[in-house]
Amino acid sequence: MTCRALKTAGWLAMASAFASIPLTYASFRLDGGADPVTNAIQIAIQLVGMTLFVAITLLLRRLLNARFGFHDADRSIDLMVMANVVASIASVVALCFPQWKEMLGGASLVIVVFQGIVQVRFGLRLLRLQDDLDGMLRPFCYLNVATGVCIASLVLIVVGVVVSAIADLMLGTIFFHLAKLEREPDSRGTGAQP
Repeated sequence: MTCRALKTAGWLAMASAFASIPLTYASFRLDGGADPVTNAIQIAIQLVGMTLFVAITLLLRRLLNARFGFHDADRSIDLMVMANVVASIASVVALCFPQWKEMLGGASLVIVVFQGIVQVRFGLRLLRLQDDLDGMLRPFCYLNVATGVCIASLVLIVVGVVVSAIADLMLGTIFFHLAKLEREPDSRGTGAQP
């Protein structure tokens, strides 16, 4: 990945970290509202959250594949992305068609539990990465495992959102650190020229 792509990924991860808690709070506060404005805000929250999650997760996969040749977490990443997209679509459909809300609500809970389990698997698989990411690999993996456990439990979803925000901050830091390392060889090479 280029330095620019790593920086972009870093900013997206930071945006997700800082937006996730307020967006989750807003979503909980608006839950149950039936007017079109409330539904539109809820749909926007779902779509923004889904877009950020998918973009960051796919950029992480690209980083793991391209820079480290690491593919052990690919299946988990694919499943997390699919589960997030399906859960988001189900939420949007439930907001647009209230008569389906109860049926889709049950299905969404199953998908959320599945997503939590897959996130635990992702964190454990990522521990196999040979590079320790300057000491950040293990904490990042453990944060993902903790997020997955909280989400899969359903009763600790709010805690999972907070832990996930911390994991996103760490991921943003990892992306920025790797961008800096990507840039340093260029600056050394430039400095060596007459």
